[in-house]
Amino acid sequence: MIILRGLLPVFVSFIIYKRGKRARAADIVKDLQYLYGKPIPKSLVFTTLKRLIRYGVVEKETDGNRTFYILNEDGEVFLIRHIEILKNINVVIQKVISEMENNG
Repeated sequence: MIILRGLLPVFVSFIIYKRGKRARAADIVKDLQYLYGKPIPKSLVFTTLKRLIRYGVVEKETDGNRTFYILNEDGEVFLIRHIEILKNINVVIQKVISEMENNG
């Protein structure tokens, strides 16, 4: 879970992106729980959203009594860069798994 928690800003950015670059916190929580396959504390999601706002990659928008989180252009760049990093990490992970399965 520690590794996945470190990737949470990337996953949250991805979820906002796939929802049309605009999402409510409840929808983000629901999608994260589906992605992780287990419950995710709402407080962890809100902390991550605040961090992404501080980074300047997500903006908060209120429409009446509903709050939306918007992935801006910097957020798209953030996501694209991290997808490349994940691709590289995936290669390393697959090597480790293969080695462990062949030698274990």
